[in-house]
Amino acid sequence: MARARNLPALVAHGGAGNAGPGAERTERRRGMMAAIRLGAGILRANGSALEAVVATVAALEDHPLFNAGYGSLLNSEGNVEMDASVMYAEPVVSDSARRGKRPDRTHSHDADYSVSAGAVAVVSRVRNPIILARAVMEHSPHILMAGPGAENFARKVGIRLVRPEEMVTERARERWRARKQQSGILGAEAAARAAIGHGTVGAVAVDLHGAIAAATSTGGVPGKLFGRVGDSALIGAGTFAHAFGAASATGQGEAIILTALCREAVLALADASPTVLAREAIAEMIDATGAEAGLIVIDRRGRIGYAHNAASMQVARYDPVGGVQHLWLEPIATARRP
Repeated sequence: MARARNLPALVAHGGAGNAGPGAERTERRRGMMAAIRLGAGILRANGSALEAVVATVAALEDHPLFNAGYGSLLNSEGNVEMDASVMYAEPVVSDSARRGKRPDRTHSHDADYSVSAGAVAVVSRVRNPIILARAVMEHSPHILMAGPGAENFARKVGIRLVRPEEMVTERARERWRARKQQSGILGAEAAARAAIGHGTVGAVAVDLHGAIAAATSTGGVPGKLFGRVGDSALIGAGTFAHAFGAASATGQGEAIILTALCREAVLALADASPTVLAREAIAEMIDATGAEAGLIVIDRRGRIGYAHNAASMQVARYDPVGGVQHLWLEPIATARRP
């Protein structure tokens, strides 16, 4: 079968946004490399794409320099509110081979694949929101859960809750104070534009068995209003996986939601390579919204693509030919296309 020729591959991003302090670049690179090596190790050991993307994103959530999990930036009230989602496209061999492992809410989007997804929004008491998103996918009849209800579900499935203040780093608190000061001087909108920070983290992968997965996690935009939900919690916007491939987005969430960026990108993989497709998807989003975003894409053959139009975006990637690599990406041209 053609699927047997698939090679495992994994790519992760650390967010698209302002460049941030130069002193943090080395440590951010080190954090990305540690995360990609963890996910690559899972794929090398014949592990699943789902395990690889969740482990990669969880490692980035644990790192204080990434805007997800423990490194999350604070909302306008000075609190952490995190979003995350995961989606899994799994080859279907036969009903007997599946042995009832997939939940009832799984729907077939392709004759040979089944897909499932889970997401959480505005959670404050979970160390790794991506693990909770996976639990929603695997242990509930739902796809998206939010706030205290999601945290109560976490307790029921054995995920430890922490005090909200345990998720606030001194770095995040200092940046929140700086934004407050800027807001008084520049006005709220100008202060938000001037805020230093990187966005969402995410990963996409394909494994030896042809399964495809995407995972995305974020603390949200700095200074966001209490209760705001961005693209990272929304399947089709910040995360998407399908028989064709998978994508994870980062950047201005409202624009990513309006353009259904990840879903549109993945469905277009039927007609384009990931490298070309990622650039075209970002260019089309610029045309539609004028916003900044980044995108990583993988197809079912393990080919990788990425693009962004922000000041800075880093990715780490793994495939059996190139091994593990880290890249600081140049932005694509932001001029409107003819």
